[in-house]
Amino acid sequence: MIISAIGAWLVFMVIAVSSGVLREAMLTAWLEEQAAHQVGTLLVSLLIAVVIVRFIKVLRPAPLSALGIGAAWVAMTVAFEFGVFHFILDHPISELLADYNLGAGRLWLLILLTELVTPWLAARRGYAANSLPCSKPHDTSISPKAPLPDKYRREIDHEEIASLPIRSYEGEVRLVNSVPALAEAMLDIRQERVLGFDTETRPAFNKGGSYPPSLVQIATANRVYLLQLPQLDCSSALAEIMANPCIIKTGVALAGDIAQLKKLYPLEVAGVVDLGHIARRHGNKQTGLRNLTALFLGWRMAKGAKTTNWSQPQLSATQIGYAATDAWASRELYLCFENLGLLSRTGD
Repeated sequence: MIISAIGAWLVFMVIAVSSGVLREAMLTAWLEEQAAHQVGTLLVSLLIAVVIVRFIKVLRPAPLSALGIGAAWVAMTVAFEFGVFHFILDHPISELLADYNLGAGRLWLLILLTELVTPWLAARRGYAANSLPCSKPHDTSISPKAPLPDKYRREIDHEEIASLPIRSYEGEVRLVNSVPALAEAMLDIRQERVLGFDTETRPAFNKGGSYPPSLVQIATANRVYLLQLPQLDCSSALAEIMANPCIIKTGVALAGDIAQLKKLYPLEVAGVVDLGHIARRHGNKQTGLRNLTALFLGWRMAKGAKTTNWSQPQLSATQIGYAATDAWASRELYLCFENLGLLSRTGD
């Protein structure tokens, strides 16, 4: 997202420079200098706003993140203006500051205001539109048994899995261990139709020992969130997510995950789809997440972090990648099963 934000800002600069050329070539021939400046500034603000709305629509940052992006754009614009025009082109500071004087009819401040506020407004509008309650809960039943397409098999051996390319989640991962981070995550989660869902628990190596879940992984279309349960009270958030029949929570062997979470929090559960049950219903004997990923997605999931300490405050890069990939693969498998007609229609 950082690279995309910088790219968008460079587009802003191209728009501003092009507007200056247009103003000198055309507007000043028709209008007085002050009026030409105002028209040019309004045009730049409008075009930048269009680019920002498109940027927000594609990348879909949460409102607080969008506000941070806007603040970064403002800082970059001011640094560019004073760095280039004063320190390189030797324009006086007083001349540059004059463009910020609204009382004198100079509107350059409008550019900065557009860069700062438009991302936040666009993100809020997008989240509000996508967070409306659904009128019909999604159907989580399994479609009648049907033959799989020929290219999909029902079994795969370990040697063949080992020959597949390893893939891991390469998108954005957010560790959720504070109240503001959880609030921002929920804005994204609430708008989703399908969530990849998984948990991780610190392993107990003594006989009869056990620990509660340490991590909840939730994959959306935009990113994966890792809720660090020992560091944050997630009871209200998880209760809302798990009880919402309008959001599918999907994964493998979810009954065990949910049973363990219920020992921590009082949860009502709706909208849960177990991918293993679906695969078994359609004739698959191998119903683990790694086997299903190999059979239906054609790649291999890495092992190695499962038995590590998931309750520690600082997770390693290996742990983060492992946990995020599990939730992401679950969501990808659900979408694959949906495309193959293995699920009942989930509604719009």
